Amino acid sequence: MISAPTPDTQAILLLCAGLGQRDDSLQVLTAKQYSILAKWLDDRSLRPVSLLHPEGRAQLADLHLKGVGRERVERLLNRGGMLGLMVERWMRSGIWIVSREDEDYPARYDTRLRKAAPPILYGVGEPSLLQKGGLAIVGSRHASEEDLSFAQRLGAACAKQKVPAISGAAKGIDSESMMAAINQRGSAIGVLAEGLSRAAVAAPYHDAILEGRLTLISPYEPESRWFPYTAMERNKMIYALADAAVVVAASNEQGGTWAGAVEALKLGQIPVYVKASENISPGNRKLIEAGSYEFPFGAFGNLRQLFTNAPRSLRLFDKKDLRTGRQSLNTVVAGDLDMSTDVQPDLNSVKSQSKAVDCDMYSHFLEVIPDMLAEPLDTKSIADKLNVSPSQATTWLKRAVQEDKVQKLKGPVRYVRSVSLFTGLHD
Repeated sequence: MISAPTPDTQAILLLCAGLGQRDDSLQVLTAKQYSILAKWLDDRSLRPVSLLHPEGRAQLADLHLKGVGRERVERLLNRGGMLGLMVERWMRSGIWIVSREDEDYPARYDTRLRKAAPPILYGVGEPSLLQKGGLAIVGSRHASEEDLSFAQRLGAACAKQKVPAISGAAKGIDSESMMAAINQRGSAIGVLAEGLSRAAVAAPYHDAILEGRLTLISPYEPESRWFPYTAMERNKMIYALADAAVVVAASNEQGGTWAGAVEALKLGQIPVYVKASENISPGNRKLIEAGSYEFPFGAFGNLRQLFTNAPRSLRLFDKKDLRTGRQSLNTVVAGDLDMSTDVQPDLNSVKSQSKAVDCDMYSHFLEVIPDMLAEPLDTKSIADKLNVSPSQATTWLKRAVQEDKVQKLKGPVRYVRSVSLFTGLHD
């Protein structure tokens, strides 16, 4: 049974969802604008639901944010009747709704997309599948038979090895890989660039959705249409859920597949592979020149080896920097164990394993210092590069200074690698 949106999510829907209205004068908040408002609320110890009550609503008198005015926010909040009608319609269609404030919201979106993370997600299927990572498989809508066959083989391999296949569910490479995975009794995630209203009831998806093996999500309202810009926006959502990505076929410096892969390479959060056959396309070749890995055909027998090419520091920092309260200590530690087994850590050993993970993370922090701190950087810049909180970066920097691994400069405060560390690592 589909649960009603939480009170916080209802408030965010009022702020960020069109609710079927065609009033051009009433602009809902974008992801970045909502992030600005969310920080304003957090600074005042308020939650989104606070704005639905008189005491919280009264504090909007102090709202003076660029691009997020009081009058606009109040108009958006005054749509309770329309909200009730639309939520009831969506729930009858089997669509659930989560927001950034909910436990079921993907933790990877919080840590990787940050301010660009969609405030609202609409979905069908099992929400917990969104927390498991997997392999992103992307490519052109107009692919050759060879590329389609490769995508099908990759999707089937994901099913056999219990690796979720993640795609945009679009015609061509995306849908072929996704259907191959679920047809072989595997699991898959489809991130749509349009609303879910049609996909939620599509016959090919029916059984896999009911069995919890297929989850479809979209940041766009269920009745929304596909547009080129929505396809471009959702690309980062595909990569953000994954542990690695395979680009099967990309056009040469144009199109959504190309743009999504280039963006993922710039972010550097996961390794990106490219199908590199004898007849490699110009687009795929350019992606390799831009920093992608050639897909090793031996990886079909062990897809999880693809996940290990990400810089180890990034993989550890990603797992450590999950949203506070979202993951238990047990889950954080389990995330760094061998994912090819079903063995879970004994609860009595969780704390000791956590300490080991902390030590491992600090040692890999030291490994990246020579390149990262070749020039002085401030704490915020270092935290951003490591994808950790400023407080965590400060803790490591303080220890590194004490150990003479890093030098602290003043006026303003910045950090640079020490000569002793650089020499020790390159003897």
